Amino acid sequence: MSALESRRSAPRRAANPKPKGHPVSEGKPASRAPAAAAPAGAPSSAKAVDAVALRAIALESAGDRHRAHLLWLEVAATASPERLRRYRVFRRLAKEMAARGWHAEAVDSLERHLTLSPRDADAIDRLLQARLATAPPAEQPGLYAAHARRFGESAGALILRATRIEAPRDPGAALATLERVAALAAKADQGPLRLRLARAYEQIGDGARALALLDSLTGPEAQAPQAAKARLRLMQGAGSSKEHSVAVARGLIEAEPNAAAHRALLGRTLKRFNDWAGAAAAYEAALERDRGEVSHWEGALRAYGALERDERIAELVHQARQLFAHEGAEGFLAIARVELAAGDAPQAIAAARRAMANPILRRRVRPVLAEALMEVGAYAEAWTHLAAALQDPNVEPDLQRAAARCRAAFAVATPGRDHVPVFPGALFLRVFEAPPTRTILPPTDTVILCTSSLGAGGAERQVALTAAGVSRARAGRGRTVLAGLDLTPARGRAMMRNLAETEHLVIEDLASVNETQVLRVLAAEDPALHEALRLMTAFPPNLARDILKLYDCFRRHRPSCVHLWQDGVISTGSVAAFLAGVPTIVCSMRNVVAGENDRRRYRAYLATMYRALSERPEVRFTANSAAGAQDYEAWLGFEPGRIRVLRNGVDVDSIRARAPESERRAVRERLKLPPDALLVGGVFRLAPAKRPHLWLDVVARVAEGDPRTHGVIVGDGAMRAEIADAIAARGLADRITLAGRQSPVEPWMAAMDVLLLASEVEGLPNVLLEAESLGVPVVTTRAGGSGEALLDGVTGRLVEDDAPANLAAALTGVIRSRGLRHRARVGAPVFIEQRFGIERMIRETLAVFGETDPLKMGMAS
Repeated sequence: MSALESRRSAPRRAANPKPKGHPVSEGKPASRAPAAAAPAGAPSSAKAVDAVALRAIALESAGDRHRAHLLWLEVAATASPERLRRYRVFRRLAKEMAARGWHAEAVDSLERHLTLSPRDADAIDRLLQARLATAPPAEQPGLYAAHARRFGESAGALILRATRIEAPRDPGAALATLERVAALAAKADQGPLRLRLARAYEQIGDGARALALLDSLTGPEAQAPQAAKARLRLMQGAGSSKEHSVAVARGLIEAEPNAAAHRALLGRTLKRFNDWAGAAAAYEAALERDRGEVSHWEGALRAYGALERDERIAELVHQARQLFAHEGAEGFLAIARVELAAGDAPQAIAAARRAMANPILRRRVRPVLAEALMEVGAYAEAWTHLAAALQDPNVEPDLQRAAARCRAAFAVATPGRDHVPVFPGALFLRVFEAPPTRTILPPTDTVILCTSSLGAGGAERQVALTAAGVSRARAGRGRTVLAGLDLTPARGRAMMRNLAETEHLVIEDLASVNETQVLRVLAAEDPALHEALRLMTAFPPNLARDILKLYDCFRRHRPSCVHLWQDGVISTGSVAAFLAGVPTIVCSMRNVVAGENDRRRYRAYLATMYRALSERPEVRFTANSAAGAQDYEAWLGFEPGRIRVLRNGVDVDSIRARAPESERRAVRERLKLPPDALLVGGVFRLAPAKRPHLWLDVVARVAEGDPRTHGVIVGDGAMRAEIADAIAARGLADRITLAGRQSPVEPWMAAMDVLLLASEVEGLPNVLLEAESLGVPVVTTRAGGSGEALLDGVTGRLVEDDAPANLAAALTGVIRSRGLRHRARVGAPVFIEQRFGIERMIRETLAVFGETDPLKMGMAS
């Protein structure tokens, strides 16, 4: 979790409206409510006070901190000093105030508590913490000295001194102070103090000492949830495996099954390993236990966003609106955070503006509103809120970075334009229309292909095959590098790597590159780069990170050509390549244009970026289908033919070699198919864009009319459980199998009598090319370039619409036509070899690079 997410997660929201007639106005700090006089109808007897206090304790235990806080306010206004001391009322109020960012009010409440319980060491430490939170850094040493004179120096105070005062200024002094605390902990053998000390070492960046302290714990402290959480954070920072990290998180859940925070921690852990389905389930479980915690809603929504589960996102947003709608300004803030997590920045802006009406909440609303405004490119308005937030002496680093990015964006935006710029589009215009001065190194004979990953996907398979083929063709003539932004096997980002590996190809994983270190080194090495580096870092963080990594890669290798794959890498790689002075930049689109409802691919700035790129003579565009090229040309206003069609390539011989007859038969035996069974297959991700429910509906219709029909889906995804339930509900569990991911997949394809693809959106589907290479007929909708991947009536059937009845009719026709199946078995591999052969693709790719003599480049071998 980022610091910004952590800050926004801290203030809790109520799951229910405040009680009618409550004396405290919505969102008002407790210390500003009357404390001396009891409101009308308030409890006054000790018995009545006890009843209210017990209700508040019960609400705290249930996770409803907001309503508990309201009840403690009633107790504070009416209880006797003895009851205030017994229930530690002012300390409880101070804890909630600090969580809401009301540190001055927390100081007042703690002072009142200490008049009742002057020896409460924990309250004394909390008082120091609250005072430090309200003071500018320059005043903190004096404030600490005054506190020490009044109360002495406890271990807790020393930890605060080290982490809050000394660490930012003098890390050595912070370590020395923590050594004093360590000596106290060892002398007293205090497990709880060791836990706090481990956290302090973690805060100042000394993970090794923190882990050593945690390992030294014994007894109950060793099993405490706080220790497990700290260990998990440190393990993740050290690159611990998914299995180990998840085991620790699940251990916390087993120890405290009803703790929503532990479920959310599991969700964050799974998210780190891109297990979005698991993360979504964990956050849903957290919401079942605590619906008032906004961060649980945010986690679930972001997980479902990664899974493209738009329907579930809409359901959750609706539920959150209903839950928080009656909570006044606090409710609008919660809704703004939910809308932002759901990807609807305009709705987040509307809700946040309503929350800004409460002056007490503005400090917490501004970061959310600024983030949403920057998301839609309204940097000018965002700056007004960021500038106000910077007045806080303890403004958090994430907010400072956002403000710096905003300032830098305006400083480097395209000069000479008289309108208010929209970002980051204005930054792309600055790069390509008015580039800064920078050092350009002479190019070498290196070619670099760039991809986001080599995970399971059609585009990833194609970049791997292209890199391998280009490297072999250029062997002895020039270096070929495949650069991946993340090729981490544990995250599923290297599944296609084996297809790319040849002795002639250098594969470089940029996941471990520290962009901050890159920035420092480049700035120190070449002062002439300062303006270019300022421009790169002005981009939004997710773009700036990849731009810097790729820029460093291009500076080191000095390529004569870079080949950028897909919109995301084109966005960052084109900036990096142009600023590095790469002579030839090839941008390869792999799909049709993403619509605004495509959460995974749509970016508002893409049109501005592509149009600016099109004006550069260094840039060449390709698409892997005519449908994709025409769609982009129409969208961008390009003349027809501006984007060259460079279709996918497949190695027919290799595909067929991986599917011998014996393995084809073994798959059918594994599925327990009768000898006369007709197997309809699908090879796709179980995700909404692939429309697995439509696939199932079509196969079920065919199976109803032909008892020989069986089905199998090869692939996995977030919708697996949902599709399994749908199969069972139709009574087809014995005829349709979910096989999951299979490697190699070719024997499974070869075992099919026909392959059905029912996707809503496609580029040029590799699965159709691979099935046809094996002689398997295909049935598909006209999605993207699907129609270009078959000969209708020869290698399969193309259905013009996606009506289930029409797809079922086409599928039935193929199943019942032995003639068509025979034509496909014989003719499909020939068609694929001629139109989509791998050597053809490599020749055309080299021609786009400007290396127009493939025989000279080694293709003859």
